[in-house]
Amino acid sequence: MCMLCTRRGFLGALGGGVVAGVVPALARAQPSMARSATKPLPERGEFVITNATVLTMDPALGDLSGGSVHVKDGVIVAVGRDIRVPGASVIDATDMIVLPGFIDTHWHLWHTLFRNFAGDAGPSGFFPTITRFSAVMNPEDMYASSLLAASEAINAGITTVHDWCHNIRSRAHADEDLHAVIDTGLRAQWSFGQALAQSDKELIRLADLEAMHRDWNRLSGGGLVRLGMAWRGMFRNEWAPVEVYRTEFDTARRLGIPITVHIGTLTSRTGHIEAHAKAGLLGPDVNIVHACSASAAEVAMVKASGASVSSLPITEMRGGWGYPKLREFLDAGVPVAVGVDSVVFGGPANVLRNASLAAMQDNAAGQSEFRMTMRRALQLATLDAARVMGIDDRTGSLTVGKRADIVMVSTNALNMAPTTDPVHMVLESAEPANIDTVIVDGRILKRQGRLTAIEPGAVIAEARRSLAAVRQRANWK
Repeated sequence: MCMLCTRRGFLGALGGGVVAGVVPALARAQPSMARSATKPLPERGEFVITNATVLTMDPALGDLSGGSVHVKDGVIVAVGRDIRVPGASVIDATDMIVLPGFIDTHWHLWHTLFRNFAGDAGPSGFFPTITRFSAVMNPEDMYASSLLAASEAINAGITTVHDWCHNIRSRAHADEDLHAVIDTGLRAQWSFGQALAQSDKELIRLADLEAMHRDWNRLSGGGLVRLGMAWRGMFRNEWAPVEVYRTEFDTARRLGIPITVHIGTLTSRTGHIEAHAKAGLLGPDVNIVHACSASAAEVAMVKASGASVSSLPITEMRGGWGYPKLREFLDAGVPVAVGVDSVVFGGPANVLRNASLAAMQDNAAGQSEFRMTMRRALQLATLDAARVMGIDDRTGSLTVGKRADIVMVSTNALNMAPTTDPVHMVLESAEPANIDTVIVDGRILKRQGRLTAIEPGAVIAEARRSLAAVRQRANWK
């Protein structure tokens, strides 16, 4: 079988292995605030998490009470009970729920400066707001916004993000957005897109994409970040010229990078998935975002193609785009997971909130309390999300041999007491404030409720300064 004919084979062709050691720096003019907002990433070491309630999300391992997880040099080397390793550090997880880090499958990190900015009518709505602000963002604004998003991600227990970057107005805009993710130590897919509101008749900056691809070994944060294309698809404001959408799509295929595209964003946009399928523009390398308009026939087309779907319940319903079609795709056996999408009108960056809302919406549609269990919903934010991203061979469950992306959730809080079912507690009660420890690729990036490589005050101050400057440039009173 051709290596590119399966999802894992295709994505594995990216060469996204993790490299231990120092993360190489990008060649860039670093914004002045970066030195005060971020610190050198912690070293990967050897430690054992003990006395935990462990939700492995591995069907073969199940859950463990009084469990232990042994990590060495970024790898999970043992999962069990009473693991003792002479010389290794010990992290006592008494009264903690330990599980895989949460995985976001679709997020515009550069939106984060404009949190809750979408108004209630006309010109202050989501799309007019984003379009107006995007036009005056400089590279430093991209960095400030995405650094804020990445910092919030770690604080909320998100260990992998899919940064769908579609405000690339120069190579510097791309570099700064990418560097914000790398500086925080997150695992990520970084997808190269257009400049927002770019003409449908103009190609994206393919020369910059190809240059970044050639240099990706240096740009990938030591292998933690994978390169993808945030493709505009056949339909944008209108049907795009074939020479534009085909050239963009074929470039991504030639480079061997995953493709992600908004299709069927509105329930009314019927036939869009079918058009892409019939044109040969779906496949195991394609992730469809939203797909609210999917008919039963189109769901079958997606399944046949091997494509995956990112369902984003909060923004889809908040934006009036339609009810998520998550159930239809799940029943068809299509890989589906959830993501943050945008905090402009989606609330806090919280993958668990999207997963729990997905379960609620599904149960409401099915008029059953039990149509989607909380464990199934938690899987949407962990193992299923890893499958959608093509990285389930390295994360998504606490499995021996996978990379150590781990979250520890404290139950010593008013909203978490008393301790009952750990899956329901994580999905229905836990908030970012309950996330005690976050580990990405063996690096401890949050411990005892505090970020270890990020200075939140400096991140917030720079975001405020950047937003004020953007508003002034946009003449937004």
